[in-house]
Amino acid sequence: MPAAERQAGETAADSRNGEKTVAEVRQILETTQKGQTANTPGNYKAVFLYDPLLSGAFSNNLLTDRIDIVKPLGWYRDGSRLTDVDIQYLVLYLEEHYGLTSEKRIEGAIKVAANEYRYHPVRDYLNSLQWDGTERVRYALRHFLGAEVNDYNYEVLLLFMLGAVTRVFKPGTKFEVMLCLVGGQGAGKSTFFRFLAVRDEWFSDDLRKLDDDNVYRKLQGHWIIEMSEMIATANAKSIEDIKSFLSRQKETYKAPYEVHPKDHKRQCVFAGTSNTLDFLPLDRTGNRRFLPVQVQAEAAEVHILEDEAASRAYIGQMWAEVMEVYRKWDVKLKLSPAMEKYLKEHQRSFMPEDTLATRILNFLDGYGGKMVCSLQIYHEGLGHPAYEEPKQYDIRDINSIMKNYAAGWKAFENPRHFPSPYNRQKGWERVEPPDNGGHGKSGFQPLPEGEAFQLGLPEEWLEAGKP
Repeated sequence: MPAAERQAGETAADSRNGEKTVAEVRQILETTQKGQTANTPGNYKAVFLYDPLLSGAFSNNLLTDRIDIVKPLGWYRDGSRLTDVDIQYLVLYLEEHYGLTSEKRIEGAIKVAANEYRYHPVRDYLNSLQWDGTERVRYALRHFLGAEVNDYNYEVLLLFMLGAVTRVFKPGTKFEVMLCLVGGQGAGKSTFFRFLAVRDEWFSDDLRKLDDDNVYRKLQGHWIIEMSEMIATANAKSIEDIKSFLSRQKETYKAPYEVHPKDHKRQCVFAGTSNTLDFLPLDRTGNRRFLPVQVQAEAAEVHILEDEAASRAYIGQMWAEVMEVYRKWDVKLKLSPAMEKYLKEHQRSFMPEDTLATRILNFLDGYGGKMVCSLQIYHEGLGHPAYEEPKQYDIRDINSIMKNYAAGWKAFENPRHFPSPYNRQKGWERVEPPDNGGHGKSGFQPLPEGEAFQLGLPEEWLEAGKP
């Protein structure tokens, strides 16, 4: 627990240990010249710190940024959050026992008392976990959803969970990627994320559109937020809006119950689900913020709802495992360089077919020359007549495809001479494809010893349970 928070907790504990009877509290309150209880802020604060019923009853929930009532107060309550009804009961209580009647000062004293004792339910949960030593994160996506067991699926799930842990302990941490579970209708994708949030109130699937005036308030109090089918239905403009939204680290706004606007640092992470396989928009430069994992319900070891208690216990140990990484290693919230390269290729399976890229790559496969330029591709590869000049966007598309898709071709900066009618042009030269060192078609390679898996994973874990 951070020192400041621990000190606040100790202050609150001191207050509770100093509980007094109502008569004793009356003795310490300031009075007027006529002997009546003075209507001062200090008196209201003293009542909430020392009264036997009210002392220690109010806590500031750092996840929801709301005040919770954490012990019985003698009247019916449904839930822990402070309500308007509670305020009215408190007005009656303070008037009856202390002659204090200002509702505004009661509300102010509650805020002060609650700030003396702050707590964070997710931090408390994570800190309470004890890992049993069995590795589960690597196999969880297969266990529940039938996804393949491989380094990519393991790393993106681990990254997502480490991002969630880090944002809880260090709100506002930069974390701009979204784990996306794709396919497998009825496989339990949404349920997986709901169970991953541990408590249902820490999960939300209510984020439907980003131009909603209340969108930022919908983040407050939630740890994992699902965007269901939002990416699959997005157009070019809205996908950029989603990317921008994911990149933010805080929101600044004034809640309805507040007088002054303030920064609300993000404590949540975002997850995506889609039944549509080609859910990503066509983007030749890559959609690095989206980490797709294909699920197959028929290959799952169990359905996540088959035994809810067992599934939740399994996920609890997943969080315990991730906490071991978080506590012991320097966590970097990014994919390893090898996996970033793999992601770019992997994402193409989740995009619509790029017919222009297919035509250009087919041309290159049958082309025998050692150099090629964009004009040559436009005319010879795409069949445009010699008299037709390409538009700027045509050249831009060709350059993008050559840069991102054309393995075995390397750009050169200085113009070179091409046969007529192309003459001197910038372009690409054929190079030998890189040797992957015999590590198989997947391209996965063991990381250098000093890299420590980029996510801070212990070296011995790299060798454990590899498929």
